[in-house]
Amino acid sequence: MEATLQAHRAGRLDEAEAGYRRHVEEGRREMEFPFAVLLLQRARYAEALPLLERLAAAEPANVDVAANLSIALRHGDRPEEALQAARRASELAPDKVQGWNALGLAALQLDRADEALRAFESGLALDPRSAAMALHRGHCLRRLGRYDAAAQAFSRLVQVAPEWIEGWRGLAQVQATAGQLQAALQSRQRARALAPGDAELEREYAIALLRTGATAEAAQCLEQVLDTHPQESQAWFWLGRVRLARNEIPAAREAFEQARRLDPDDAEIAHACVALSGTLPEHVESDYIRSFFDEFADHFDHTLVNRLAYGVPRRLAQFLRRHEAEADHVLDLGCGTGLMAVELQRPGLIIDGVDLSPKMLRQAEARHLYRTLHEAEIAQFLRGTDQRWELIVAADVFVYVADLRPIFDGVFASLAPGGRFVFSIERSGSGATELLPQTGRYRHDGERLAQELAAACFVDVVREDAVLRQEHHKPVEGEFLLARRGG
Repeated sequence: MEATLQAHRAGRLDEAEAGYRRHVEEGRREMEFPFAVLLLQRARYAEALPLLERLAAAEPANVDVAANLSIALRHGDRPEEALQAARRASELAPDKVQGWNALGLAALQLDRADEALRAFESGLALDPRSAAMALHRGHCLRRLGRYDAAAQAFSRLVQVAPEWIEGWRGLAQVQATAGQLQAALQSRQRARALAPGDAELEREYAIALLRTGATAEAAQCLEQVLDTHPQESQAWFWLGRVRLARNEIPAAREAFEQARRLDPDDAEIAHACVALSGTLPEHVESDYIRSFFDEFADHFDHTLVNRLAYGVPRRLAQFLRRHEAEADHVLDLGCGTGLMAVELQRPGLIIDGVDLSPKMLRQAEARHLYRTLHEAEIAQFLRGTDQRWELIVAADVFVYVADLRPIFDGVFASLAPGGRFVFSIERSGSGATELLPQTGRYRHDGERLAQELAAACFVDVVREDAVLRQEHHKPVEGEFLLARRGG
């Protein structure tokens, strides 16, 4: 047995695994735990899990078993059970680092960044030199929107461990979120220099180049990646994005189509291909919207409000007040993180929300302004509900929907008699619905939508010009529309 343990400690994992198997088959139960640890080391979580579950049942007070069980459960797509096992480990031995680390990772997987942050800080109090927990703490701070504190955490980490790629990647991520694009580019360059030729790091560096406007350098970097890794679908996708930025439309289409051939199930790649096809989709691209906003959720408010001067919820609320269209019972379509509820809130208001993105809904829930929140595509939700509201709002939602008539019909059916419907659009320049490849968003014609509202039995349609946000230092022009449910 000692020879097997020594082989494990020396990193001779094949030898150690053969020894553990033999000992376990011989009934030596004391070798089951180190065998399970070895399997975790080898990322064979499904094999480790039954061993650890049996050990946890036999030794419920064993903190090492509980912590490692949490790891196996987390990788086995059983996140709630992983969290419970990690909580047990931290409660059993609050003076041991592994329980706090397991708890932080399990909570982070469930997007419970507050609990994760407390866990990692507890672990760091016991082991201030733990680079891994310092890294995870930085990611928690970023997810919580504490960007200055996150930047400080990552900056300290790369000073202490400048050779650690993940520290530079974390720093670059928070710098990009904060709009510090040149600093993010420099951090990506540092990470790239630590592992020359790594396709993922090269792609991240190219994206940073694109965001600073260095499109020629970004294209060259991605083309070099594809010379050696021609099957990298994301490299093809971002090459398409770079070519779009350079207005090289046929070349962009070729890159996106190659990305789709390699990864036909990627919703964002599919949307990029649609945007260049010249044909609007017949159905709502639910998978694209969900994945896009799940990825965006942690920094949505900061990016839009602080960096892009996004003011649609505030201006839409002002528009409602000017037209005396406020109400006590409101449905917020595509509610996102709840920015519209912030602007509408007042005593006595009851507001419900619906959105496709579960991560955006978690941000909205944290505001404690909604009565109910529903994860659904909005047209399907409207068809399936028998509730009625006095006001239905859609703030910056229809930039992700091509055909609005089914939604207009659903809104009409879900409004109380005389109820109001208010929404924003990006303005089309052609009189028809447009899908801009460069932005991936739909632009609608206000006059045409006013006619569609009338056809859906809405009356008293009011339109007003609006600036929705800033993009590339230019205003994005749009409109607000307000209509009343007819008889």
